[in-house]
Amino acid sequence: MNALPHPDLPAFYSPGGKARTAQVQAYLEGLHRLLARHRPLPPVTLFVLSERDWRERTRVPYGLPFQRTSRTRLYLFVPLVYPERLLHRLRQVLLPVAEEGLPGALEEFLDLTLGHEHAHAVQVAWRLRTGRRWLDEFLANYLFLFALKGAYPERYPLYLAWARLLARLRPPNPRLSAYDRLRTGLAEALYFQGVFALKADALVAKGEGALRALLQAPSPKEAYRVLLEALPDLTDLRGGPAPSPPGS
Repeated sequence: MNALPHPDLPAFYSPGGKARTAQVQAYLEGLHRLLARHRPLPPVTLFVLSERDWRERTRVPYGLPFQRTSRTRLYLFVPLVYPERLLHRLRQVLLPVAEEGLPGALEEFLDLTLGHEHAHAVQVAWRLRTGRRWLDEFLANYLFLFALKGAYPERYPLYLAWARLLARLRPPNPRLSAYDRLRTGLAEALYFQGVFALKADALVAKGEGALRALLQAPSPKEAYRVLLEALPDLTDLRGGPAPSPPGS
């Protein structure tokens, strides 16, 4: 393993991954530093790994980025390359709702979503995890889009175009209660990410006040109340029942 030092995003990478790692660092640096203006953030350690090195460290299937935390550290796992089998699965799911084509290259979309996984690490650092799967996913989308619009406004419309495409998918059970309760497949996971991103965009449009209120909330239940005040239709997904708030 090789190292690429960074004050906020120290990285370790597999052989041949220096350029890729520097690219990931540069992208996440903009998001990390923008969010850190609102509350301090600890470093997030990156692992940019070949499939072999990935499999030696985790049982998570190779290809989709994910974050992991320990008692003292935040980690983000990033594939050195996106395997063709993953890209093929994504094409199979998305092409039926992409009559006019995809908004861009799938690899570009997946690289953008690294910011979403980084936002999950931010949630942990800021103690914004609620214990409710759907709400944690929405909050990660909000933190990511808030940072993306501030740090890379030129990329923001592209991500929203992907979100609109994802929201056109038709999973069997598009309800928040099912999302919390059931293990979701790829189509379901993509659909909810699209819907959550579009909801988060509405919250981002309201400015910094919502983020300040979230950071001041003393409990997950209070954070949920803050979100409902800002977005009264937050839980309105195709008529699905509104789930109970955290802690109830």
